[in-house]
Amino acid sequence: MWLGVFCLMVKVKLSYLIELILLIPFFPFLYLEGKKIRKKVVRLQPVSEYINLKGVRKDKSILVIGESTAAGVGASHPGSSLGANLFNSLDQEFTLMNLGKNGLKAEKLKSLLQHGLDNKTRKFDIMVIMIGANDCFKFTPPHKFLKQLEDFIELGQSQLGTVHFVIPFIPPVHQFPAIPGLLRFFLGWHRKLLAGTSKAISSKNSTVSFLELEHSFDPMFYAEDGIHPSDQGYQEIAQLISEQIRKSFQKESGPETEPPKV
Repeated sequence: MWLGVFCLMVKVKLSYLIELILLIPFFPFLYLEGKKIRKKVVRLQPVSEYINLKGVRKDKSILVIGESTAAGVGASHPGSSLGANLFNSLDQEFTLMNLGKNGLKAEKLKSLLQHGLDNKTRKFDIMVIMIGANDCFKFTPPHKFLKQLEDFIELGQSQLGTVHFVIPFIPPVHQFPAIPGLLRFFLGWHRKLLAGTSKAISSKNSTVSFLELEHSFDPMFYAEDGIHPSDQGYQEIAQLISEQIRKSFQKESGPETEPPKV
């Protein structure tokens, strides 16, 4: 296992070096393209920066935390956000808290958590970490992304008693309709690097599950800004996460055994 993780991280480092070599000559052009996109993209507001939903079970709780997908940017109302959809996908069984911040990078996860909990003592059995898109746009070095995620996971284990972490696929930045071709190429490259980093974390830490998803998304997956998920997109993401959460609870409780025959 450790050899596999080592080889994966070596591959990520080499790929990052090649990316930097290719990126440098194009950087001025990409910078101008980024400024144009910011001017023309429709500005959508977050609808679920803070949500607290009480489930049927009092003994199990989930924390959804992260960037704009956790903040519900692109959803038409709070009930269509990721947190609300996940709550319903799990049959409103688990208590769920949702903390989201548009534009968040991995380095700010700790401060968002501290601000959201407001020094209150809480316990979360499962944590869903929605992160990576802004780190792609800012080209966060993979080794920094790795350390920031691992530090945050360690914080969740030690202070929140979290026993399982779900890191869903990084948003498909290379497929966003609002992003032009050359920028898509480099964003897709960097997304693979950060996804490889997340996969390495899950490979060496049995409490972490990384959800990989590599396919083209239907146009209806996106909101009107061509970047964030729509109501339909949030439903699809929530369904994938809920399936992983149910699997983790099944592992925790162990396989069902048949009663002895008499």
